[in-house]
Amino acid sequence: MKTSVKAFVYAVAAGAMASIAGQYWLSPKVDLSLLDGAAWLALVAFIGNILSYRIQGSTFGAVSFIPFLTAIVLYPAWPTLALVCLVAAVAEFARPKEWIKRSFNVGQILLSSSVAAAVYSNLGGKSLQISPEFQFVPHVAAVVSFLLINTLAVAIAVGLAEGKSILRLWYEGNVAGIAYDIVAVPIVYGFARAYVDWGFWGIAVLCALILGMRLTYRSKHQLETTNKELLELFVQTVEYRDPYTSGHSQRVSRFSRIIAQVIGLSPKQIDSVSKAALLHDVGKIHEVFASILMKPGKLTAEERAVMELHPIKSAELVARITELQSIVPAVRAHHENWDGTGYPDRLQGEKIPIEARIIRIADTVDAMLTDRPYRKAMTDLEVRAELSRFSGSQFDPEICRSLTQSPEFTRLFDKDDDGQIRSLSQILAVMKRRNRPPVALAS
Repeated sequence: MKTSVKAFVYAVAAGAMASIAGQYWLSPKVDLSLLDGAAWLALVAFIGNILSYRIQGSTFGAVSFIPFLTAIVLYPAWPTLALVCLVAAVAEFARPKEWIKRSFNVGQILLSSSVAAAVYSNLGGKSLQISPEFQFVPHVAAVVSFLLINTLAVAIAVGLAEGKSILRLWYEGNVAGIAYDIVAVPIVYGFARAYVDWGFWGIAVLCALILGMRLTYRSKHQLETTNKELLELFVQTVEYRDPYTSGHSQRVSRFSRIIAQVIGLSPKQIDSVSKAALLHDVGKIHEVFASILMKPGKLTAEERAVMELHPIKSAELVARITELQSIVPAVRAHHENWDGTGYPDRLQGEKIPIEARIIRIADTVDAMLTDRPYRKAMTDLEVRAELSRFSGSQFDPEICRSLTQSPEFTRLFDKDDDGQIRSLSQILAVMKRRNRPPVALAS
């Protein structure tokens, strides 16, 4: 593991502990009459952590940040932070993890809570148990600061681990969920007010809502995962016809995500590019292509003309799925050339959807990086040279320039890079695999 990542993780943990000490030094007094609500909310947060669900690999989703924030507005003082630290630490032992992961997870949630509590108090915010009206400025500032510190800490850790732009990682990882963050502002106040007005029953309602949110998020994630896996299964079935394209669409999808990230597309556009790339060749399942795909030698002019119909067939198949209507133009245009010499519609320049221009490059990159009977896979320098050679003719010159001049160009050659924005836990797992010594073979 990189020394910079370790240093940052330990700095976060040390800063978190120092923040509690600072809060205690400024105001050591404990008001037990205000601590009950924070204790109940800490318990709810613990339940939320225990009910977290697996998202991918070693990454889990949880909805415990809302109880933590609610506890802060009920009692913005060091005892609440101590409870946050205790709950987060105990929850970390619910699953087997490395100590550095536990240190980071506890440190970031405690640091975020400490900053939120300090912002709330310094802007004049009072415990809702004393003043139950909505205190707009301190309340909003506390929620925003909590979410900002929490997400920025993750982006910094990932950026240091992978040598990527921290701001871009933060933006790409959080812009899609900004609506949920905005909704957190009234939710936190509503939950805190529920406790103030209803006491234990307010906490019971909160527990029920946390459970409901958990079930909703988990069901949504499972549905998305299932749909993705079904699409991948369908694509693999198509590729069985051609021994040289096994895994081709998955690789093109990965390359497309990386290229889209390099040129700064939005998370929504990146997702569209990924789906279009995954499905760009599904039209080859049509029986008209079967004999041609199995042919071992060169194609005749007539056979090539038939194969040039596959983008149309792919677009027709994709168009049958209502939720994929937006990517149909990109699927149809993925063989169009920048200079207008491509097919099937002879589109030129910016008339070609940007997703299709990306897939055109990614498709060619996969061909260059795949061993063929007549040549070995190309090297980094050879791929750069080929992209530059056909820039302005086959490929969008601006995308080519951005890709070949970007330090992230080497991601195309890293088979462990799936093109996704990974969590710190996933990155640490990849780094651990890379550093693992090879297994000795028995003689």
